[in-house]
Parts: sequence; structure tokens; C-alpha cells
Amino acid sequence: MKLVRVFVASLAITGIASSSLAGDLQQSIAKAASQQEQARPPANPLHIDKEYLIPGASLFVVGLTMAVYGFLHTSGGEFVSGQVSTESKTGVGAAGLAVAGAGGMILFLGAHRSTHAPSVVFGPHGVGVSKRVSW
Repeated sequence: MKLVRVFVASLAITGIASSSLAGDLQQSIAKAASQQEQARPPANPLHIDKEYLIPGASLFVVGLTMAVYGFLHTSGGEFVSGQVSTESKTGVGAAGLAVAGAGGMILFLGAHRSTHAPSVVFGPHGVGVSKRVSW
């Protein structure tokens, strides 16, 4: 029992002493926060010009609507049950997928070619401004 008391007392002394060796807590917190700010990439919101956004989104929505109608709607008015290729209008569904793919490509090109304003990032100690330049 005496050995257990000595072990517990030495463990308590070591625990208290190690926290006093940690240094100034406020400096440690500030250092950790600055390291986290440096590791975080700046926020870059996605911006697509209207010349790409409106036709791309329209084609995408219309294409998906055509695909759902073509693959799920039958001539009898009921949903497809077993043989999708013979009961549904697969030509309309495939054309809808192609139109949706074209709309998605227009949206992708719009995001890739966007000329948006600089990205502004607000931090606890200041403001950062960044602009992507490509040629």
C-alpha cells in the first residue's frame, strides 16, 4: 500500500510540473492559430459568367428532364417494369443524356474561363486579397 501512495504522489507531482513547463499558454494558442491560418487555403468561390450559366443550366435541366421522361415513361402511361429497352423510349432518354452532357460541358467551360473578382479573405488579424492569374 505504501508503494501505491508513493506512485500516486509521484504521478501527481509529474503532472503538475509538466504543465508548468509548457510555457505561456497565450503564446502557444497564438502560435497554433497562426499555423492553422497558414495551412488553410484561401477561399475561392465559384463564379460563372451569365453567358455560360444560363444556357448551360438550361440545357442540363432540359436534358435530365428528357432522360427521366424517356427512360421511365411508357406508351401505356405506366412506369416501366421489367424490360426497359422495349417498354420505354430509350431514344428520347439517350438524347436527354446527351443534352444534359452538353449543358454540363458548358457549365464546366464557364467555370474554367471565369474572370471573377479577386478573392477576399477575412482573418482575425487582417484581410487577405488574392487573384488567380493564368496565361
